[in-house]
Amino acid sequence: MFFVASIALFSVFLTPLSEQHGWSTAEVSLSYSIFQTVMAVTGIFSGRICDKFGPRKVMLIGGFVFGLGWFLTGMAGSVPMLYLFHGLIAGMGNGLVYNPALTTAQRWFPDIRGKASGILLAAAAIGPATLSPIASLLSSTFGVSTALKILGVTFWAAITLGALFVSPAPANYQPNGWNPPDESKSDKARVPVDGFDWKGMLSTPRFYVLLLIYAAAATAGTMLVGALSSIAQEQVGAVGAMSAAAFGAMVVSINTLSNFVGRLAFGAFYDRFGAFRCLSVMLVVTAAAMVAMSFATTAPFFIGCVIVLGCAFGALLVIYPPLTGETFGATHLGINYGIMFLGYALGAWIGPRIATSLHSEAFGYRYAFYAAAAITVIGLVVTLLLAAKVRRAGTMRAPRR
Repeated sequence: MFFVASIALFSVFLTPLSEQHGWSTAEVSLSYSIFQTVMAVTGIFSGRICDKFGPRKVMLIGGFVFGLGWFLTGMAGSVPMLYLFHGLIAGMGNGLVYNPALTTAQRWFPDIRGKASGILLAAAAIGPATLSPIASLLSSTFGVSTALKILGVTFWAAITLGALFVSPAPANYQPNGWNPPDESKSDKARVPVDGFDWKGMLSTPRFYVLLLIYAAAATAGTMLVGALSSIAQEQVGAVGAMSAAAFGAMVVSINTLSNFVGRLAFGAFYDRFGAFRCLSVMLVVTAAAMVAMSFATTAPFFIGCVIVLGCAFGALLVIYPPLTGETFGATHLGINYGIMFLGYALGAWIGPRIATSLHSEAFGYRYAFYAAAAITVIGLVVTLLLAAKVRRAGTMRAPRR
């Protein structure tokens, strides 16, 4: 997960690729959106294959495809080749590794699903922060093409090594000394003994409610990730001897670190307080911080908002894998979470477009913040309604005391 989450490294190569080949930054950045979409779609199929043949084979193939995509990106001589090598091939490799790694951990640690999800996704958050300076150094020392090839080989070797140690958990695995919570109470959405398969999941109204919440919760965070540096430079600008560009880069690093902390913290909170309480807190904090961000014109206030939003957004990806497993069962979690992840992908398309379409010279990003906050509040209302229904039916396990 440390290496496969390296999509954020692509921002390091945005300007060098543009300058080397004469491509516009908009043309190059589109590869990022293609990558994310291909990753999400591939995750569905990789989940199904993983459920059937086990995670190791899928991850070995995925590591090779992922590394190959980055290696070939260093040889791209045209924009279509960039989209093919990075957006399509590397994106497919990412989807083949990310989903099996996450869902396999959920099956091995049913007693601490939140912590397992939090630790893995914390590694995914800190990976780009650690590797970005290395990627920048490689690019400035050897050139962007050679740097991409070196990274491609490194990714392939590292992911292959990790995959060799991965094995599937036995069916209905339970750690020694752990007794599953009492699930004697049920409603129409009670999980069958073997769990819902993807067709069964899609036939339940609860899936579409959770998908809507996922998209709404992801909108604000993905908007911030895509435009944070620009927002910082416009609203705060230079700070003392620090240029506006340097301040923008600094808050991006702060956001990454906050995201890392949020993933670890909410992984533990999930196991103690349950999914819906954690999700509700995340949504309340996000909506409030987005409104506050519209008035953040001083460096301390702005950084405070970034820290809060980074921690909250880090919680989202930690909450949803175990929530999907608890709602629809762990047997078919690979494909089920792959489908559920499309909610995040939808939010990742909506968020950045809110930032660009509602930005204006007169009001900056203010209305974009308000729109993202409003979408978050919608997600909160739906979450509270669903949580009330689940509590009445008693289908979700009680949080630990």
